[in-house]
Amino acid sequence: MKNFIIVGVQRTGSSALAESIGLNQMVTCGWEWTQRVPWKRKIEVAERALTGDFSLLKQEDKDHMTKVFDQRKSWLGFRRLFRASNKWIIHPCFCPALWLDRLEDHIRWLGRRPDIHIIHIVRHEALDWLKSVYIARKTNLYVGSAYPKGIKCKIPVRSAIARLHTKNWIDRRLSTLKHTNPYLQLKYEDFLADQDAVTDSAWRFLGCNPSILNNSKPLIHKQSSGTAADYILNYDKLFLKLRRLNLLTSQFN
Repeated sequence: MKNFIIVGVQRTGSSALAESIGLNQMVTCGWEWTQRVPWKRKIEVAERALTGDFSLLKQEDKDHMTKVFDQRKSWLGFRRLFRASNKWIIHPCFCPALWLDRLEDHIRWLGRRPDIHIIHIVRHEALDWLKSVYIARKTNLYVGSAYPKGIKCKIPVRSAIARLHTKNWIDRRLSTLKHTNPYLQLKYEDFLADQDAVTDSAWRFLGCNPSILNNSKPLIHKQSSGTAADYILNYDKLFLKLRRLNLLTSQFN
């Protein structure tokens, strides 16, 4: 069985992408297997699980894999997402959250495993991503559920800038895997616009027949129903500051 990993930053549509990819009969896609695993064991647990040994996973992940895993399938993968924290000094590479997430250790590990295919999901629109981060934190709604009507938040400008620098740093580092591994970069915005086309490109990247499905593909809906300006109270101030800093879209290539 061959392996793939969906990588990226949190709040980039990876759950919906993973669900869509996992609908192919040739693919088993797990959740964020190592999210709540102690930092020292994250790579060890991932290595074991990618062989089909799920004994080290948390119980809910074991239960999920019991339902969806099939040895006859061609591909087994999971999601590995990293936190774009605003807490760092001098440079995002010194961010404590990334040290605990073991970003650089994962990049070195994957570089030694050129057999693992990398699907890198990137969200380019900064204000929409920030809205998603802060509204999700405020409502505690992270997957599936729509945001309550009328919900708004004020985003601290300095915090937003720091998070965006961390996000860009993570994506920049993950994009270096194109030099060591089979690598496909997908845009969240493209997936939202045409779920079928982006999912098909992921299947073709894995060498899967797009017509071999477990069932029909679900229609993925955004948690929000409006633009970022509808949710961010200080949108104009934030927009002007990010525009001056050239941070309105991802800057990592």
